[in-house]
Amino acid sequence: MNTYAQLDAWIDAHFDEQVRFLQELIRVPTDTPPGNNAPHAERTAELLHGFGFEAEKHAVPEAEVRAAGLETITNLVVRRKYGVGTTVLLNAHGDVVPPGEGWTKNPLRR
Repeated sequence: MNTYAQLDAWIDAHFDEQVRFLQELIRVPTDTPPGNNAPHAERTAELLHGFGFEAEKHAVPEAEVRAAGLETITNLVVRRKYGVGTTVLLNAHGDVVPPGEGWTKNPLRR
């Protein structure tokens, strides 16, 4: 089995776990405005810890956050080392636009 087939097999085998992880992430409101994003970073760090990753937390200074019209921002740095000298670092963001109107159920809860 080649590397891509192995990766596909792993993804398929862990599909439900991946869905639960993403469900937990979207349950933390990050609507911008108001831009209160630190709680999402905290939850993300907790969830990643459950996978064996440590997240460095870097709070953006309040003056910079307020100047951007937001309430809080915490950046996470999460690294994964593979072998000698290879590190994977991913970049993403957690803020979203408000979910809008017309929902029959709260989109952030079960």
